[in-house]
Amino acid sequence: MTLRTRLQRAPLLGFLALTFAWSWACWALSPAIKPQLPWLATLLMFAGSFGPSLAAIVVVASTRGLEGLRAWLSRCLQWRIGWTWWAFALLLPLALMSIAAGLHIALGGAIATSPASGHLLMTLVNLPLVLLLGGPMGEEFGWRGYALPVLQDRLGWRAASLGLGLVWGMWHLPLFFIDGTAQAHIPLALFLLSVVAMSVVFAWLVNHTAGSVVAALVFHTAINFWPSVVPVLPTETSYGAYALVVALLVLLAIAALLSSGLATGGRASGTSSGFNGEIDLMPESRHP
Repeated sequence: MTLRTRLQRAPLLGFLALTFAWSWACWALSPAIKPQLPWLATLLMFAGSFGPSLAAIVVVASTRGLEGLRAWLSRCLQWRIGWTWWAFALLLPLALMSIAAGLHIALGGAIATSPASGHLLMTLVNLPLVLLLGGPMGEEFGWRGYALPVLQDRLGWRAASLGLGLVWGMWHLPLFFIDGTAQAHIPLALFLLSVVAMSVVFAWLVNHTAGSVVAALVFHTAINFWPSVVPVLPTETSYGAYALVVALLVLLAIAALLSSGLATGGRASGTSSGFNGEIDLMPESRHP
């Protein structure tokens, strides 16, 4: 059976298999070859982060053809979402991190000097690099562009966002065992909680912008960029500020889950995947 046939029969399972296989293989090879080929090891780390988006493109092209791929990309790349949503996606992470930093200081904690202090131009130049190479571009077409709408067609947006958050968190697991990654200093349980909470907020945002992956790209970029201005990421000696960020994210996620702003029945209006039946995890021949 060809890869295309397998993807057509079980597209969501195929997406997950391709995503994990590509990313985890790249991340496993990177530290193994780093002593001999450090440049290639770095390249593999970046390549691994593109697993979700690459897998989504392969699955959509295999199941819907080139016309379907173009239609899917057109939906994903909707950028006319309104300035309110642009501002929300860009500034909400800054607000949460600033509040958490303030609370941490008020509770007797200390915050390191901002990495951007004295390096404003370098920090601004880093912004497009975060978008392109820091996770958003490599992940969001997969998680929010493909997996989320397919899952919520069947499960509703709430269950879909929670389940996808668990998968998204598990996808990061190898990074906890690689020196130099952001995850290397973060407690695993705290990180998984933050990712599940973020997944809910991502879903809420994407569903309110008619399935725009652009909104998710901006939000993901902001999440990864603002710690270079507001230092809330864990260090070897403290993760108090980060824990407060996670607590605020959880409260925000709970508020989103309890909101009634989306369509009845828990499904988002106007954000159907267009891939009817692709939720099936097993080949059709195994269904009764």
